[in-house]
Amino acid sequence: MSSKSKSLYRKISAAAQIPKDLSDGAVLVTATGQEELCIENYRGIIEYTDSRLMLQTKNCRLEVLGKNLFISYYTGEEMKVTGHIEQINYL
Repeated sequence: MSSKSKSLYRKISAAAQIPKDLSDGAVLVTATGQEELCIENYRGIIEYTDSRLMLQTKNCRLEVLGKNLFISYYTGEEMKVTGHIEQINYL
């Protein structure tokens, strides 16, 4: 997509009040305390251990650090991570 097309797309999205997560495919991270994360709009799992989860998103890599991390479920676009979450980093 050319920069002119992207600019027009953003203007139309803003005028239609379309949320950025839908129009840009931005990653959404919802934390419930330090024990649960819901992550939407990720592209793939790069690394997964009980202390580190690394995901590829459209615009960056998302790193989750903690203890006893466990992917409770995942689909092609959404996942739920439980455990003791200590850090969330955008790389």
